[in-house]
Amino acid sequence: MGKIIGAVGSLFGGRKRRREQRAANAEYQKSRQGIFDFNTRNFGEEAQFTGLDPSTAQGYDAALGQAGTLGEAGQAGMAELGQAQGYDSQGYDAQGYSAAQTSVDGLMRGADTGLTNTMRNLQVSTAGSDLAAQEADQALAASQDLAAQAGTGAGGATALAAAAAKSKAGISADIDRQVKANEALRAQGESELQRSQLAQENTASQFDLGQQQFNVGQDNQARQFSAQAQNRAAEFGADAANQAARFGAQAQNQFARDAFGQANQMAQFNVGQGNQFAMSQFDAANKFGLANMDAQNAAAQFGAAAQNQFARQNQQQANSFNINRAQLAQAGQQQQYGQKADILALSTQRKGAADQARQQATGALLGGIGALMNPLGSEIGGLMGKG
Repeated sequence: MGKIIGAVGSLFGGRKRRREQRAANAEYQKSRQGIFDFNTRNFGEEAQFTGLDPSTAQGYDAALGQAGTLGEAGQAGMAELGQAQGYDSQGYDAQGYSAAQTSVDGLMRGADTGLTNTMRNLQVSTAGSDLAAQEADQALAASQDLAAQAGTGAGGATALAAAAAKSKAGISADIDRQVKANEALRAQGESELQRSQLAQENTASQFDLGQQQFNVGQDNQARQFSAQAQNRAAEFGADAANQAARFGAQAQNQFARDAFGQANQMAQFNVGQGNQFAMSQFDAANKFGLANMDAQNAAAQFGAAAQNQFARQNQQQANSFNINRAQLAQAGQQQQYGQKADILALSTQRKGAADQARQQATGALLGGIGALMNPLGSEIGGLMGKG
């Protein structure tokens, strides 16, 4: 029953709620579009910042120092060194000697040695051959007697004669062998004689030659020693004289060199003092000029720095003013955007309230209609069931 009463009540004020909902929707759409159409600007980008023109910066012309001109340095004159003192060296005549010579003219040679060939006069012995011939003749006569007694005749005699001749031929051959052997011995003896003579000659020659060489060597050594002694004495005397002369010349030359060096040192010292004084004056003048130049440059630099600092400060103030103005404009824009956002929020609340009121009224009406339809539905269902 309550839902039916609520539905009836929802019918009252419906036109007003619909007008309110339309008005709230229109205001919401207008506020929303205002947010969408809000033109935001970056005033920081629009601010005008001016920098300093490099061409306006104040510079200064640096004063340049002029270095003084240093005169020519004094030159020290070279002292004259005298001629070096020499000396005449003392020589000496070397003493020589005549070497003795070895003579071998008195040596014996060949037959003068007294040696002979012992095989020169060998004789051939014929006693044996004579005895053999006599024995052959006796044998032949005996053989002939036997042959005569035996009656062998002429043939036997011929044979005996041939045997006798053969025996005598052997005797001749033996004598010839003795002769040839004697000749061989004689030749051998001659060869031995020559070798002995040569050996004796060589032995005698070597002995005599060695003796003479020894004697000559002793004589030559004595002469050589005497000549060396004389040469050493002369060499010592010449060397002593040369040393004395050399010492004197060296002393004179050393004195001349010392005097020459002292003279040059004195001249160099005097010239050095003069050059040092000139350089000191030159350095003082240049330092004074540099000090004046530095003072002028410092004054010009200070003036230019002051003008440039003033220009930078003016520019910084102008830029600060532009930045503050941009910040204020940016803050005003944010405030306007905040107001529009607030209006949109209020419009959103109004729209929500109007929509909620419409929804509640519609819900109450539908609830009442439903409550009214339920009993009617029950009756209709009962009637249909009975039917």
